[in-house]
Amino acid sequence: MYIHGGRDLKEGPIASLWRVNLSAIQRMKTNPTSPVSWELISSSGRDIGKISHHTCALVSAKEVVFFGGLKGEDSSKSAFILNLLNNSWSNVVLKVSLTQLLLPKVNY
Repeated sequence: MYIHGGRDLKEGPIASLWRVNLSAIQRMKTNPTSPVSWELISSSGRDIGKISHHTCALVSAKEVVFFGGLKGEDSSKSAFILNLLNNSWSNVVLKVSLTQLLLPKVNY
């Protein structure tokens, strides 16, 4: 499972990308002392940056699309793909805007 960004009450929006192995969490059912840890992921490419209140969706077994959210106090109209195989970001050019799709851009 991956977690990106969010909002810290003191720091504001954050841009870090974290991963946890869900198999390790499953092992805790049979062994409550089994270690589980979050891993801070280094990524490359033009990333989504400091953002909160955004959402994501699995595109394939190797890609996740992130979109919407808030950059500071402004709504984001951008979409980005994270390649899970090499942790690289790429910007997605939408043929229609999020507002044309009638999707809210924050609080997913």
